[in-house]
Amino acid sequence: MTLTAPPLEFDVLVIGGGAAGLYGALSLPATLRVGLLTKDPLELSASGWAQGGIAAVTDPEDSYALHVQDTLRAGAGLCDPEAVQFLVSHGGDCIRRLVEMGVAFDRYGEGLALTLEAAHSRPRILHAADRTGRELVSTLAEQVLQQSHIQVLEQALAVDLWVADGRCYGVQVWYQGQLQTWRARAVVLATGGGGQLFYPTTNPPASTGDGVAMAWRAGATLRDVEFVQFHPTALAVPGAPALLISEAVRGEGAYLLNHQGERFMLRYHPDGELAPRYVVSRAIFQELTRTGQDHVWLDMRPMDPHQAEQRFPNILRTCRQWGIDPLKELIPVAPAAHYWMGGVLTDLQARTTIPGLYAVGEVASTGVHGANRLASNSLLECLVFGAQLQHIEVVFHGVGGQGNDHRLGNGHLANPP
Repeated sequence: MTLTAPPLEFDVLVIGGGAAGLYGALSLPATLRVGLLTKDPLELSASGWAQGGIAAVTDPEDSYALHVQDTLRAGAGLCDPEAVQFLVSHGGDCIRRLVEMGVAFDRYGEGLALTLEAAHSRPRILHAADRTGRELVSTLAEQVLQQSHIQVLEQALAVDLWVADGRCYGVQVWYQGQLQTWRARAVVLATGGGGQLFYPTTNPPASTGDGVAMAWRAGATLRDVEFVQFHPTALAVPGAPALLISEAVRGEGAYLLNHQGERFMLRYHPDGELAPRYVVSRAIFQELTRTGQDHVWLDMRPMDPHQAEQRFPNILRTCRQWGIDPLKELIPVAPAAHYWMGGVLTDLQARTTIPGLYAVGEVASTGVHGANRLASNSLLECLVFGAQLQHIEVVFHGVGGQGNDHRLGNGHLANPP
């Protein structure tokens, strides 16, 4: 297809408007001209759907060593220990910056309120009721829109990376009815995961794996793409979306029951409902196979009603919209595709194997998740590795020599303006 529109030029192009893209854009030096390209309007990313919260060591009774240990255990021995240590040790700085930005985390007195989630040995999850992702993304989006050096380009579909002579020089974009090539000294993929490759999924419609596909076509190295996490407790009501019922609900007292009314999880793991996600998902699948049912039950009735209303308002409201009152009735739940541990291989500075191309957030494979992500480490990963973009390299080397082909990631030749 002919490229008809004049190109846009930036120092850095960030593709994706979720937590990783927004925080990464804010972390870039203010001396750079930054373009933030989003497929949907801001605040419609998978980050905005995150209910549980952000895992970080902020309690004196907690420690980096414990958080590292929990992450390595959940990752089934396949995490990169150096990357995990890096993630955990940089979390506190990111949380302090979010508080300064005005993210309204729940508090207990003067301190930040912390809750427990599956496979964590200590309560370390910061949250804003059950809308943590939405609160985070809305605050970051507000901050981005105030920055004169960041230009937000909504409803722009990145089609392919522009790679020439082994380096990334920009992006091919479908924008305002035209296929365009936008130049950049560096490109940051923050496109999220690929949950929409599965049914059911807790991910929004835009989570279609675009960034991983573009990087692969451009020749970037991918890693661990076979590791897809299924969240164990998604709402299983015919016709309803697969609403994620946060495992923080189980962390605060809810139980899983089979159709015989048995708390079956203790048969599969000594931590019961607070076992790692993959253990809970497999246990539910085995129960469904054994009983011939299509869901198990989540029981929130043991919880204090007032506490539940304050802590999980969105979950309660959505369940009630579909005819279920979780404080009086059992909630039908089943596993659903939720998070992609693998992706585009990066180092600790978010650099991919293609010079000029970076990746942050779910699209990246940083090594921190291994085969199974520890609960609430995903938003932390977005922040910690997004912050590394402050060190981004934006040296412009020119594009090839006279007569050289300028090759897009899909292998087709193009003639960038």
